[in-house]
Amino acid sequence: MKKFIFTLIFLVLSQNIFADDLKNAVIPTKHNKNMTLKDIAKIQPGLGVIMIEFGHRYYLAYYAAKTKNWDLASYELDEMIEAIEVAEVTRPEYKKLLQGFEHTYIDKLLEAIKEKNLSKVDKLFAKTTKGCNNCHIETKHSFIKYKLPKNPPDFLDLN
Repeated sequence: MKKFIFTLIFLVLSQNIFADDLKNAVIPTKHNKNMTLKDIAKIQPGLGVIMIEFGHRYYLAYYAAKTKNWDLASYELDEMIEAIEVAEVTRPEYKKLLQGFEHTYIDKLLEAIKEKNLSKVDKLFAKTTKGCNNCHIETKHSFIKYKLPKNPPDFLDLN
């Protein structure tokens, strides 16, 4: 997603499109479709869509760590950070909160995973889950109460 946004900016700048013409600018996509900036703006994911990906990757990272698949756990957390970066662009009103969550929780989880410290990972996942739900309260979404599923995913070989 970041590459797409940077490519879009590059294309706009490289074509010397002026501000008045931006709304009519047509950008070719990698799937041979031409889209206006207005079209692209309409399809930006909302925070709810991004949070679904976030929760899914969090769940996978947790169970990957539990099976000591440290590479997968680290990968999923890195992908969560990318999801945060997308949300910071598409929903800038949450940027400070998202960055705070990343630095307070996700960065520490990544450190514990690099240390391969399962005890520390378990404690940090518990703290991170609480932190996640505190964010929901802070953003007036207290009706969303995340919890890790009781069982590992059966669609992915974690070993």
